[in-house]
Amino acid sequence: MQNLPHPLETLAGCCWLPRIAAKTRGYLLGDMPFTYRLAFGSRIGVDGYFFRHFRLSRSKIIAAVRASPEDAQLAGWFLGRSAVTAESIATWNEFAPRLGAKGHPGHATFLAVKCFFYPKAIVHPVCSIFEAIVQDEDLSR
Repeated sequence: MQNLPHPLETLAGCCWLPRIAAKTRGYLLGDMPFTYRLAFGSRIGVDGYFFRHFRLSRSKIIAAVRASPEDAQLAGWFLGRSAVTAESIATWNEFAPRLGAKGHPGHATFLAVKCFFYPKAIVHPVCSIFEAIVQDEDLSR
């Protein structure tokens, strides 16, 4: 699987959308490492928070990515969803980077899974899931 986009990279103004699209493409091609397959669409991971926030599901994103070979098409589909508004995107973009941080949703889960999914965070602690992804995948901007 090719390198995934930075978690803060945006499509249709929304962070995580380019990443979930790339992960879905990797899934559809059968080119997804084991740990990514385990986490793909997980209710307790960032994908699950993304899906709940925008009233989506793994099957809906898979169908949308299949039908949208270009990011512009996927952005149009996404922006056409009833739960996707400028306000919901802004709320998500503020909420998501804090997932897993102390005092924020996902903190207990992050502590429980970081040794398996984000091994670099054991030696070099980070505060959130987004920070762990950036560190583990060497995505520093």
